[in-house]
Amino acid sequence: MNVKKLVVLTIFSLNIFIVFGQNSKLKITPQIKLPFDSLVKTRLLQSLEMFLIDKNLDLNKSKVVETNHYKQNIDFFELLKNIEKSKKYNDTLFFKCYLKNVVLQPNKDYKIDLSYYGIAPNNEVINRLNFSLIARPFEDLFKFYCPFEENTKNWKSKKIGNIEFFYENNIDLDIAEDFEKYNSSIAKKFNLTPIQFKFYKCKDIQEVYKILGVDYDISRNGEMRSGSFDISNKVFLAGTNTDQYKHDLTHTYVGLKYPDSLRNWTAEEGYNIYTTDFWGESSEQIFKYLRDFITSNPDSSLIKAFEKDIYLKYPIPIKYPLAAILVRKVERELGFPKVLELISCGEKEELFFVKLEQLTGITKRTFDQVIKEELKR
Repeated sequence: MNVKKLVVLTIFSLNIFIVFGQNSKLKITPQIKLPFDSLVKTRLLQSLEMFLIDKNLDLNKSKVVETNHYKQNIDFFELLKNIEKSKKYNDTLFFKCYLKNVVLQPNKDYKIDLSYYGIAPNNEVINRLNFSLIARPFEDLFKFYCPFEENTKNWKSKKIGNIEFFYENNIDLDIAEDFEKYNSSIAKKFNLTPIQFKFYKCKDIQEVYKILGVDYDISRNGEMRSGSFDISNKVFLAGTNTDQYKHDLTHTYVGLKYPDSLRNWTAEEGYNIYTTDFWGESSEQIFKYLRDFITSNPDSSLIKAFEKDIYLKYPIPIKYPLAAILVRKVERELGFPKVLELISCGEKEELFFVKLEQLTGITKRTFDQVIKEELKR
């Protein structure tokens, strides 16, 4: 080996040592196989170190993430922000980032697998997050991308009205067409323009995260049904295993009409239960659960059950079906504009009862009687 090559290799080695020394954001175990080319390896690791710093600051200004890509995948990147922190252990750097895998792709990109682990005082190892990035060479560094597009590039699609449906295997056209009609009808009801969006059908919230590039998130541990609607990019990822998600679409329209400071969640969920569903259960089934609860607990106070926020049937809190009965009564007797007043009466739960009494005269003292009468309808 000549002197020039020896100097170059020494510089590369020193760079790696400096970047991945005591202050490094990234932990690399000896078993990890890195790119053989020293220059590629150095650029990749230095770029990755930059990414791990920038993700907690402003990726919109980062050299290692394209601005447009960041904006199009903001939910993914925001999920990574300050992931090192632990409230439980009062430690801002509790979870450490470990490089798990680096795999060269056919197009010369690299698939990067990373995990965040923390070690508790009792030596318990806690896995906080596992996720993937696509690393693409760009001049003298690498830029990083959310793998969502790569993970869904072979999915099928079908455009129906304002909604473009994406699905891996099949689509139920009857359900999809009904969802498109609901999109138009709920927009009209809220006096808003129907949203045009892309709808991705996933079997559950775990698959939603997987197509984004998140293989495991401890905060989503055990969850099955949920979704994510990126309204700025008009992308709806639904973990419902069906070609509709009316419940979350309704929340989206409420969010477009009112700021969060006005949204009363009790009234909003009540409206949603009586018009769509909740955790995949139809309003008819949920009201049956409520009738069965009253039959089985004839002496129980419904207003106390509401205030204690007990479960009607896990994961359905009893307060929302009870609110649904009252919201249904308001719309039937006073019309939808009064429902909007109830939904937009303010964040605090007590404001629900204040507005309800203003509109209907119903108080906490008459709550049980009204609910039982309404359930007979």
